[in-house]
Amino acid sequence: MQHITIYYNTRRIILWQKTEELEIKVENLEIDEPFLHKCTDRMNNILNIFFKNENMQEISFEHYDLNKLLNDFKTYFKYIEAAGGLVRNKQNELLIIHRFGIPDLPKGKIEKNESPQKAALREVEEECGISTLEIVGKAKSSYHIYIHKSKTILKKTHWFYMKYKDNEKLIPQTEEDISLVEWCNYEKIMKYKKETYLSLKSYLL
Repeated sequence: MQHITIYYNTRRIILWQKTEELEIKVENLEIDEPFLHKCTDRMNNILNIFFKNENMQEISFEHYDLNKLLNDFKTYFKYIEAAGGLVRNKQNELLIIHRFGIPDLPKGKIEKNESPQKAALREVEEECGISTLEIVGKAKSSYHIYIHKSKTILKKTHWFYMKYKDNEKLIPQTEEDISLVEWCNYEKIMKYKKETYLSLKSYLL
């Protein structure tokens, strides 16, 4: 069954594309159940409860049309889109940045009239100080929610696989709070996978 996972810190909201065969019917559903189904009209109330109740680790919403469900869900947030790169060099090492002391991947907000591909290339170049990047494929997009200046923001990040064949010096974009940029082998990737954000763990392979 198709789904979209949206992360809020270590908690999750899952949007499911429901099929007739897998329809789950729940009667007299209590609002504090750990896993909530078939919530459409009550979406706003359920989200408010979710954000106030830190013990509620996971909720879900279901609909036959996943795109419609996502579009409805987006209306409750300030929605922005970003793009980033999963960059490999000639040694098959992965490009990792450290922002606020946390292992991360190079990414940033898509500018007006900019395609996700161009934004991803630009952000990697700006945050890591390298060029001559080549996009070789698209990865699954990620979604996460965060609070900024009292606003609840839903961010979608488009991810692109990239190759890098040059030997430029890595330069962290310190004005974006990046303290370190490095090429990481498998052992270091596995170490950082334990330290990075939950929404990024599946990209550190």
